[in-house]
Amino acid sequence: MKKLLIFFSIVYLFANSYEYAKNILGERTYYKYKNVIISSLEENASLKETIVFLENNGLINLYFNKIKTIHPTFIFKNQNPVFNTKTLYDSLKTLGYYGFYPTKIHKNNTYSITLEILSQNYIDPLNLLNELKKRGCTLYNIKKEKNFTYYISCDNEKIPNAKTLTNDIQALHNINGIYWIEPNNFKKIYISTSKYDFWHPYIVFYDKNLNILNIISTSNLERKKTLNIPQGTKYIKIADSFTKENIKRGIFIKGLQ
Repeated sequence: MKKLLIFFSIVYLFANSYEYAKNILGERTYYKYKNVIISSLEENASLKETIVFLENNGLINLYFNKIKTIHPTFIFKNQNPVFNTKTLYDSLKTLGYYGFYPTKIHKNNTYSITLEILSQNYIDPLNLLNELKKRGCTLYNIKKEKNFTYYISCDNEKIPNAKTLTNDIQALHNINGIYWIEPNNFKKIYISTSKYDFWHPYIVFYDKNLNILNIISTSNLERKKTLNIPQGTKYIKIADSFTKENIKRGIFIKGLQ
């Protein structure tokens, strides 16, 4: 079974544009327009180029006449469930999808998750590809059967909006009230609100796989805080324990040794 999964992964990674097109459109639609596709699309075109060609020629039908439920499946080759799920959910939310939840999760040689989404359209594959790329992931194939399956590799997975600690004070602003920081080998982090604000500190330290190393949470109102950064920390999340309103206007951070 393991050898079979590896074989299919290799096939998907090295598929040509006609295989991409057949997978995306489904066999029936592909063979209907096969002559047009083969005569106009370069055989060695990338997945992105293939998607652009199909969309520009009106061959991908993404929209429904009315809202309906779809069940897309996302298969991650590298199997890092916590980080993979955050990457997927953040990408979908950026694309405007919020009302979704998992209906099936499977972990073996890969990590796969099937979602239930109430929508008036299928996920735009080009937009999804671009959002995943921002997060260090590659959408390397798409297969349409009853539902769509998306094949994703996240060898360089990252949080795209994370700020890097420096020796200098940095002013950060985020109306969502959540800040992601990369420690940059500093041993301590200094955090403060503006002079007009107090906040209930909620700070989480994560390793490179987004496993939690430590959580600092308090119901006390504070303006400044200096914390030790646990060894192995890759990301730090700063928020308020109760409401984003307290720090949506900004915070100040600095790295300390």
